[in-house]
Amino acid sequence: MYKNKTLSKLACLSVGLIGLGGSTASMASYQIHSPGPLLTLGKVTSPSSILSVTGNPAGGELLLHKDESFRMGYFSSLGVDAESGDVDNFIDDVDELVDGLNNDDLSPDELIRFQKLLPILGEDARVTVGLGVHAPLAPFAIRSDWLGGVVTFDLQAAGIFDTSFLDAPIIVSNTGSISTDSSLYVKGGTLLTGSVGYSREVWQPTLFDVDSKLYAGFQANVYRASLNKQIIALESILDDEDVGDVIRDEFDENTVDTTQVGLDFGLILVLPYGQVGITFANINEPEFDYGDIGTNCSEITDISRQTNCFAAQTFSNEIDLSETAVMEAKTTVEGAFYTRNKHWLLSGAADLNSTFDLVGRESQYISASASYFSDSYLVPNVRLGLSQNLSGSELTTVAVGTTLFGVFNMDLSASLDQIEVDGNKVPRHFGLNIGISEKF
Repeated sequence: MYKNKTLSKLACLSVGLIGLGGSTASMASYQIHSPGPLLTLGKVTSPSSILSVTGNPAGGELLLHKDESFRMGYFSSLGVDAESGDVDNFIDDVDELVDGLNNDDLSPDELIRFQKLLPILGEDARVTVGLGVHAPLAPFAIRSDWLGGVVTFDLQAAGIFDTSFLDAPIIVSNTGSISTDSSLYVKGGTLLTGSVGYSREVWQPTLFDVDSKLYAGFQANVYRASLNKQIIALESILDDEDVGDVIRDEFDENTVDTTQVGLDFGLILVLPYGQVGITFANINEPEFDYGDIGTNCSEITDISRQTNCFAAQTFSNEIDLSETAVMEAKTTVEGAFYTRNKHWLLSGAADLNSTFDLVGRESQYISASASYFSDSYLVPNVRLGLSQNLSGSELTTVAVGTTLFGVFNMDLSASLDQIEVDGNKVPRHFGLNIGISEKF
């Protein structure tokens, strides 16, 4: 009987698979993982983090004082997050189902349990892992007297690994053994993003007898994406000693590289004790291709891969065998209020429309945060955030972060919703970022 823990291996493989494909990642430039303190602060332009330039393109001018020539991150962000569907013990249930498929003496109770379990797994079972890292010194902002504004540069890499479940009916043979076309649907991608932005002051209006300044900015993002998806039939796992080898082989054979450019535009109006802004991200909606699945199955000589190919055809009415991922345009509004010395900051942001990420998860976030910024290197900065996805998973997430000695950032996030894994309650979403950036 097949004894390997299938989903456990998939989870362990996620980091390795993210690095496949030859390249390597929401705010303005598309990001798989919210970087640095923005994990807590949300999609706001905060003077405490150079990573704010990855959001509203107008933020570069705000992050440099008039007498400053440049600002940079040292090693600004390294992070990971994981999210699961609303199903308890997903890994254990799939492992039991795999064992049951190879059991010729299944009891009636076990059969009934599997028949009830499959639709639940097909509806909600999902595990997604995301990674993100910024290149050393990135982002980088420099003031240009010749251009009359601030030019920003960024280089970031990220990856995503997503596993969901496709359910099919259980068929019972005359001998009592069972079979099913149920399969794992695995999608993965890596993304390398290079960005160049420009921002400047464009107007000094007087609103309600209050002086204000309007900043505008645009950003061009060059995306290098490597995307792959595949179907892993549970029946094929029975004949395979290492499911990891199957997944790796499929990724090597079926990864498609695409290079595209995304364009962002943003505005920020700054008042004496606050600011409001709007970001239009990926205005031109760049597109990225996946490798096709479920084609030319009869020409595949490897039995396991051929089984997976035919399984993909079985689910052609549920998934796209030929797929193009689109970075849909997104509009985000933000606002902040701060005290005169800017030690305390209250901020919030909201997406005005929902979009889908590279692996098909829908999101539309609204967030709020409170932060304290210290002038001393010895007194830590602290921040607390709350966000909710208004579509897709509809998860509510809390986050907390701190900056130690003025340069070291650490942020944690977790959802309020929990699932049970091996008898323990764990958040459906968890995120972690660490990084070192220059204090200003």
